[in-house]
Amino acid sequence: MTIQKAISILDWWIDQKKRGMEKLKKEWNYSDDTHGIAKILLDADTTIIANLDLIRSELVPNCKHPKKMHDTCHGQKYCMTCNMDL
Repeated sequence: MTIQKAISILDWWIDQKKRGMEKLKKEWNYSDDTHGIAKILLDADTTIIANLDLIRSELVPNCKHPKKMHDTCHGQKYCMTCNMDL
């Protein structure tokens, strides 16, 4: 799996989690939530999203992909510094 593919999967996963949280907020009636179940679920999803964002930030390189560090393997250009497909 390439790094870009992993990043796109993480982006999709984060988006799905955020949509799920929005749907839960809309459909769940907070006034009937005497046990705090909705808050627990939303807090758990917030933590998961924060963790996924942290993983994504580790995968996205801070490299500027200098021209002298470009190489080609099987027709695909990549940066030899960060191993990111270009």
